[in-house]
Amino acid sequence: MKPHSFTTNLMFNQLNFTTMKAKIIFKEGREGEMTIDAIKGIAIPRIDGATILVYPKYKECELLAYERRYDWKEPEHTEIEALLEDTDKSKERTDTLLELDSPAAKFVRSIGKRFNIPSLLTAGTIKKYCKEINTLAKQIEGADVLPEGSSLWSCLRSRAGYAWYALGSYGFFNNNFMYLAFVVVPVAHLENPSESED
Repeated sequence: MKPHSFTTNLMFNQLNFTTMKAKIIFKEGREGEMTIDAIKGIAIPRIDGATILVYPKYKECELLAYERRYDWKEPEHTEIEALLEDTDKSKERTDTLLELDSPAAKFVRSIGKRFNIPSLLTAGTIKKYCKEINTLAKQIEGADVLPEGSSLWSCLRSRAGYAWYALGSYGFFNNNFMYLAFVVVPVAHLENPSESED
């Protein structure tokens, strides 16, 4: 499929991210231990001011199985609606997808109950920070490296049977069949201290 939006490509490529850096967040008492079980994740700042925690273990899988693709009754979103959507709804949407036996939702929750499928804005931010995330992940024993050309699922539905994702190496967003296998990245909002870290 062709990249979907020139406008959103410009949004992520022209904004000034130069003063914002990814960093490793360690579990309390495990500071400096460069192993996957010693970290909470890798923190990246999003353009709306939120800080997102990326857990550097990834899986390429379906958002929903072919036979369940029409069971998700999430409202439809245009691209701009998806980007402006309240990103705090990621947990709610991941919960709903989990009830539908979503392979993507099962994977992120296998990492921990605080982790969710990214919003579209978060997926685009992860693509923007891919090199920085990978530089840190290569220093962490047991962490995965995110292929820079990979496409990342979001938790936003575009229309019946389709969902939004951040597209490959292009810096664009697009929508495609939910039963296709794209990369799923477990994410959490770092600034919410009430969430369990289990």
